[in-house]
Amino acid sequence: MAAHSSTTLGQDPCISKRILLLLGERLSGKSSVGNTILGKREFDTGIMTTHSSKRKGTVAGRQVTVVDSPGWYVGSSTPGRVAQELGRALSLCSLGPHAILLVVSAIGDFSQGEWRAMEEHLRQIQAPIWQRAIVLLTHGAEIPRGTSAEEHIRGKGKSLLWLVERCGNKFHVLDSHARDKEVQVQLLLEKIDRMVEINRRPREIQERLYTQVRESLRMGGGKQQGEDMEMLVMQDMRTRQNQRVTAVVPIDTSKCRPAAFGLVLLGRRCSGKSSAGNTILGRREFGSGKRTVHCVVGQGEVGGRTVAVVDTPGWSLYGLSNPKQVRLEMRGSASLCPYGVVCTFLLAIPVDSFTEKDRCAVEKYLSVLGEGVWRSTMVLFTYGDELRGRTIEEHIEETGEPLRGLLGKCCHRYHVLDNNIKGDLTQIIELLQMVEQL
Repeated sequence: MAAHSSTTLGQDPCISKRILLLLGERLSGKSSVGNTILGKREFDTGIMTTHSSKRKGTVAGRQVTVVDSPGWYVGSSTPGRVAQELGRALSLCSLGPHAILLVVSAIGDFSQGEWRAMEEHLRQIQAPIWQRAIVLLTHGAEIPRGTSAEEHIRGKGKSLLWLVERCGNKFHVLDSHARDKEVQVQLLLEKIDRMVEINRRPREIQERLYTQVRESLRMGGGKQQGEDMEMLVMQDMRTRQNQRVTAVVPIDTSKCRPAAFGLVLLGRRCSGKSSAGNTILGRREFGSGKRTVHCVVGQGEVGGRTVAVVDTPGWSLYGLSNPKQVRLEMRGSASLCPYGVVCTFLLAIPVDSFTEKDRCAVEKYLSVLGEGVWRSTMVLFTYGDELRGRTIEEHIEETGEPLRGLLGKCCHRYHVLDNNIKGDLTQIIELLQMVEQL
């Protein structure tokens, strides 16, 4: 029986509906992917896609809507019209896409330049996307025979590995010219079905499922080879007695050294967040000297450990920043850390005055991260050179109750960072050791 048949939506209310959004750079094969999924030529593959469009059909017993969008440019800023079309693509997804397919060609490398271009484009989506994102590798025939998808991804370097991790290690290989392409599409839709099911569950249940999966991998279980994602069937005792559910098993990351630390920098404007991020990574990753308006993530090796640092926009006590935009960016900041990494919030506070007004602003903005944020927050005193011979304890005592009260909420966890100290990793290693103990 064929996997595809064309029809209009709404014929059978019992058939599940799936809305898929295709995103990717130019010439990544998005339009061909849309045609392969729908089993017919709906999108023009002979010309560059300039406008977002959607097409519908029945695929493997599901009512599927595919939304294609213009690709972004690598090595230059995304044109404004492409950004506008992204907004239009989202509006075509009705209540929102069930899956966001990040289309990446298996041909060539996925470099840091490709990663940055994708990050810039995705940043314009003002909503969490990673739980619904799947990396879709096109031109699957180019993967050498005998090489699994996992091996191919590892061989492409850290940028592609990081992207796959950010997607919760969800990926799929598609060859639009293969004889079994209908089977590949059906497997993709089954993965999307399972992802949708998992995303419906309360967050604490999801975390427990993923923890069990990671533990299974650590103990040596579930290391099956294959070109598709590996699946592990587990029992959810809390919500579905005697009903088995399927969760996605991450890639065996023991060979690819996943990020060991995820650090999210928070603070007011001009608090030294970006400079602190540069000092931690040992290079100029963030634009210190200019205002941060969107979350930016950087990754590097520090003392033999992989560290992901997220810089966030700062709030202002004097109306110089957009409070709504700052809170929106803060809410999504932790999602920029690689999958499976516990994020620690570093609250950047300059070594200067700290008033009751400052304390109220900190508590107001951090409240958007939930009541439990303080359990994973520590204060990072910036501009440590301003201590001028005093100890940090003396500074805390002299500054007064607002600062002492805030430190109390963080269980008195703090560290001093002097950005003027070059080449000495001691203060960074000490910071990471403190984070590790959280």
